[in-house]
Amino acid sequence: MFKNYLVTAWRNMLKNRMFSAINIFGLSIGLMSCILIMLFVREEMGFDQWIKDSDRIVRLHTAYKMGDQPDFLTVRSAGRMMEAIRDYAKNEVEAGVRFIQFGTTIQQNGEGFAEQGTMVDGSFFDVFDLPFVHGDKASSFSKPMDLVITEEMAIKYFGKTAVIGETLTFCCLSEGPSTVPIAGVIKNLPNATHLNMNFIIRLNPALFVNDTGTLHTWTSVNVYTYFKLTKTSSIEQLQERVVYWLDNESPFIEMFKDKMSGLENSLQVSNVMELKLMALTKLHLHAKNDAGNMGDLSPMGDAKMINTFIIVTGLVLLIACINFMNLSTAKASKRAREVAMRKVLGASRGQVAVQFLSEAVAISLIALIFALVAVELVLPFYNQIIGKELSFHLLNDPLMLGSLLAITSLVGLGAGLYPALYLSRFLPGHILKSSKSSESGNSAKFRTVLVVFQFATSIILVISTIVVYGQTLYSNSVDVGYQSDNKIVLNIRSARDNLSSLKQELLNLPGVSSVVFSSEAPTQDNENNTDFKLLDTQGSQTANEQRFINYHNMGFGFFEAYQVKPLAGRLFNEAYGSDAFKPITENSTNNNEANRASAILNLSAAKNLGFNKAEEAIGKTLISGQRQLTIIGVIPDLHFRSIKFGIRATVYTLNPRRFSVASISFNSQNPGKVMEDITKIWKRNVPMQPVEMEFLSEMMAAQYQDEKTTAQLFLAFSVLAILVACLGLFGLSAFTVERRTKEIGIRKVMGANASQIVTLLIWQFSKPVVIGNLIAWPIAAYVMLDWLEAFPYRLESWWLIPLCFVVGIISMLIAWFTVGSNAINVARKNPIKSLRYE
Repeated sequence: MFKNYLVTAWRNMLKNRMFSAINIFGLSIGLMSCILIMLFVREEMGFDQWIKDSDRIVRLHTAYKMGDQPDFLTVRSAGRMMEAIRDYAKNEVEAGVRFIQFGTTIQQNGEGFAEQGTMVDGSFFDVFDLPFVHGDKASSFSKPMDLVITEEMAIKYFGKTAVIGETLTFCCLSEGPSTVPIAGVIKNLPNATHLNMNFIIRLNPALFVNDTGTLHTWTSVNVYTYFKLTKTSSIEQLQERVVYWLDNESPFIEMFKDKMSGLENSLQVSNVMELKLMALTKLHLHAKNDAGNMGDLSPMGDAKMINTFIIVTGLVLLIACINFMNLSTAKASKRAREVAMRKVLGASRGQVAVQFLSEAVAISLIALIFALVAVELVLPFYNQIIGKELSFHLLNDPLMLGSLLAITSLVGLGAGLYPALYLSRFLPGHILKSSKSSESGNSAKFRTVLVVFQFATSIILVISTIVVYGQTLYSNSVDVGYQSDNKIVLNIRSARDNLSSLKQELLNLPGVSSVVFSSEAPTQDNENNTDFKLLDTQGSQTANEQRFINYHNMGFGFFEAYQVKPLAGRLFNEAYGSDAFKPITENSTNNNEANRASAILNLSAAKNLGFNKAEEAIGKTLISGQRQLTIIGVIPDLHFRSIKFGIRATVYTLNPRRFSVASISFNSQNPGKVMEDITKIWKRNVPMQPVEMEFLSEMMAAQYQDEKTTAQLFLAFSVLAILVACLGLFGLSAFTVERRTKEIGIRKVMGANASQIVTLLIWQFSKPVVIGNLIAWPIAAYVMLDWLEAFPYRLESWWLIPLCFVVGIISMLIAWFTVGSNAINVARKNPIKSLRYE
């Protein structure tokens, strides 16, 4: 019986080649989309699950709630938090560890190589039990400055993995280069991990004795803190314990009383400062909500994007299944006699249904084969779009193979269920007596509903794609408040002792117009919030006026180079001699000279401090800790980071000790030559440090890479959805034209011309497309307006109205073209041939 099912299915596919091809092609596109998303989702959702006891590891995140300012969110925490919480919550915490990530240079064989290093507490391997290739966690991490590297780094620098006892020279862990012995080698970390570490150094607290902002702080958030829970505790229990400590026993109670002139009776520390725990396995997809604009150890994923594309690929597959259902029920008249004869010969309704379900599953399996070939062809381009290195080895992946076979079978059963139930209910007496199918009007209406659903879904995807692309283009075109063209950003951290000569040589280059220093360049905008108070006219600090405001350090000429003009006052000027913080000496410290300088506010900071007009701020004095800052100017608000994050109140100061980057403006027509010349100068001045520079325009474009990726994927799936929907429409129109061949012949005999017949057929299929548009427009508008809410600066909502009409017209033209290609061929035929159709 099963063999007969297969033979019948094969003969039916050969007999109806066009409809079989449409079904197979549509299902293969849907299954290809499904496979690609499965590969992506599996990697994204599998992050860090390979780590031993990953279900017991959590990370501490911090949020400061700053009243009338946006909350300050970060996945980092203060240096003293780990030990305090570990010791307080002994019943819940088995071990804790801090990460300090830093950029460094490995000096080897007379060359310098830029690398990323990570300093960790000695308890690192108690929390993260990573597999060793050489050594073990007891011997490899027994003392401060022990170094553990990955296999990849061992081979890169030594050509082998057995390198215990070898040394690497880092610049600079302290004042100068440090030669560190290798104590252990671990296996390479999988791609599916947020742990971005090839060099793990056991932290030496002595390195941070004079650094009050890293290990010895309760408020500056510069480390990543992890805890390993005991076997009997949960993340909820530890979270509850942390909140209780924060509100009742932490040092923040007294600290906030001093900082905020006393907490109100109804206000607790946790209302101002929030400590949140997140499970290790959720970090990659969910930490983005807690990150603010500060990055993680590695690029973060997005759970919302994952869910969106699971839905989108599901819709593409559903559209393909709808094609199968529509075409199968539409061809019922061709199978009616077959069903009748089977029943006359003794077949039950169940057996007939199984026959049609077997055909559907067979078509799905054939479609799967084509889908697998398509995945192999498009996977390199797919990886390029999403920025990953996904691989597809089906025979070595039994879980994926089993999942695909199960999905394919379900697709076949789902697509074939309605046709099987519909066809198997035919009554043999009625069919054989009337010599025609018993198709009811309800069946035709149901097909129309499915076509409406197909086009509504496709139109929603198209509108969404255009909006995402439009917002990305809009974000790149918004006036950021400064001139960003023809600029190169150069990392100067390793050249701070040689900045004067480096700057002079760079200025001597042909085409270079300016070189200015700063703590950050645009797009590198880190959070540096601290408290500021205004002095009143009598020279005392005004009560209850403390504000937490972001601050940056900009060098002389920075704002001029970026063509930023003051709204009031002036910019930093070396001629005044009082704008910059002076070098710290014993005498200047005693006289507070090193703590006096000038400050420039952006307009938001001026308003935040209570000034109604920019001019009112000029000459006023700000107090921040021991520092006294005289306000000399107010500038417009600048978008130093993606417009997704809006504008923050910012105070700009001038502290040369904080300079990290140089902005090099050039007017040359050959930017490549400028970069080559900069590289040569760098090698002369800093021979053992690799040059790190990038065009500012590329850095700004990279801020919107997530939106660009989303738009590209939306575009790809939208095209696939429209293609599959049009294939179905083409098949239905071909069948309709075939069924109405005699009617068309009679119409032509009665005087109808070809254009009238084509119009008649096109209008029949235009109605579901029109209805699909009317359904799709409000849904697409609602979804996209909600998505745009995440952008402080976004496309005007009224643009959706003409966009919907344009997409509607285009969808109608596509439908007309699809149906018209069939209709024209039949309308041109000789009516004699049409009347001899049967």
